[in-house]
Amino acid sequence: MQIRDHKIGSLKGISDRSVQTLIIVGELKHFEKSRSYLKLLPIALQARLREAHEVQKEEWKAGHQLWLPSFKKDQPNILVLTLGEELSSYAFLTMARKALKQSLVWSHQCLGLVFLDAKHEENLADAFGAASSARVFEMPLYGKREKDRKKFALKEVHLFASRAIQKSFSYGMETGEGSNLVRYLGTLPGNRLQPGEYGRRIREFCKKYKLGLKFYSKSELKKMGAGGFIAVDQGDPDSYGGVYEITYSPKKSKNKSAVALVGKGVCFDTGGYDVKTGGHMLSMKGDMQGSAVALSSLLTASRLKLPLKLKAFLAVTENHISPKAYHADDVITTMNGVTIEVVNTDAEGRMVLADALCLASRAKPDLIVDFATLTGMAVYSIGTTYSAGFSIPEKLHDKIKSAGDSSGERIWTFPIHKDFAKGLESDVADILQCSKGRGCDHIYAAYFLSQFVEKGIDWVHIDLSAAENKGGLAHTDSEFTGFGVRWTLEFLKQRYRL
Repeated sequence: MQIRDHKIGSLKGISDRSVQTLIIVGELKHFEKSRSYLKLLPIALQARLREAHEVQKEEWKAGHQLWLPSFKKDQPNILVLTLGEELSSYAFLTMARKALKQSLVWSHQCLGLVFLDAKHEENLADAFGAASSARVFEMPLYGKREKDRKKFALKEVHLFASRAIQKSFSYGMETGEGSNLVRYLGTLPGNRLQPGEYGRRIREFCKKYKLGLKFYSKSELKKMGAGGFIAVDQGDPDSYGGVYEITYSPKKSKNKSAVALVGKGVCFDTGGYDVKTGGHMLSMKGDMQGSAVALSSLLTASRLKLPLKLKAFLAVTENHISPKAYHADDVITTMNGVTIEVVNTDAEGRMVLADALCLASRAKPDLIVDFATLTGMAVYSIGTTYSAGFSIPEKLHDKIKSAGDSSGERIWTFPIHKDFAKGLESDVADILQCSKGRGCDHIYAAYFLSQFVEKGIDWVHIDLSAAENKGGLAHTDSEFTGFGVRWTLEFLKQRYRL
């Protein structure tokens, strides 16, 4: 997509025909009685908007909009938006998504964006970049739905602001593409993204972006003592599961030791012998989104040429019911020698992550960040518009939340003090897989995972409660939201001062 920067003053130089959809965004002061913004527009557009203002008699307020659809081929659709009372990245992303959904026609090839306020224009450019990328992206459809799909024709975006903001818009587009990959992979049906097919796609990405790749097969992992991963994976005797280690190593980097991104990649989760009932198995095709976030974050960083050494460890498998599947009461030994008493086979995510975290720790990283659609309790605690964050040391909490505020992918943090160890005490093993009673399972799960990260390594755990949200979230409008990529990049940029 071609992006062109323009100064506000050059807006009159754009003919009505070149821009087919025009979105104008600014603070309320521009749209009140004086309507000062009209002076910036070509005369023909001024006339259309003055007439529309006169017809629309209601008082303009923060968050107000004026929608002027085109009824002639040589006129653009025009959407005028006043900024709302909330001026956050999340609010900007949400506004951009809704604005494009309302105004951008699938056949339009040229979009114009006018940002009237210098102090917000870079954030707005970032938000509209991410939302534009998400809006025109093609999610998986099949049969007649795919055949009847109307593909967006958008080829060109004109940016009007007080200074060059192409870089911000391009960054937004790249992070939007990162979100697109996560939600695309999460939406693929379970019979179209089995572990073997997922592995094929991972190899293709690594080849395309010239990334290092090592695959730990189930037989290698068994020899390495990765009992947590094997316990889940053995439910399919013909499994192509394993752990993929991907390496991005730029010539110049800000970190001596890599950052390790770890992801749960359970391509479908039946729950095992603790089978999911009452419709809870629906959407379990998306239980691999943690691995997709880790993968896509690394790929996006490589496209942006971030000067950071990164690794991704993707634990890819499925959780099946079979005569070979693991059971409650089993005692499993993990790669670092910790023994686990299995309580519930539907708590498989923490089993595969345990060994993936051990593997990541052995790489001696500067930081480990893991992602997983791990617990229902995270959803019950904070809903599906935030994700849950945990860390060791706890002083990282403010940085986790700051990155969420800046990226528009919001995270709320929880404690994992030793107080929670009592709920995971086992009579026969080192630790229970999960609590045998009711309780704060999202916190117990985080405490459990902390036992597989080597001491001295900074560690962040993200329980992706916002991975699935009806109607979309922030810049995306699909139920699988692609949450995590923007947050990851922002967290790394802040940590390493990029």
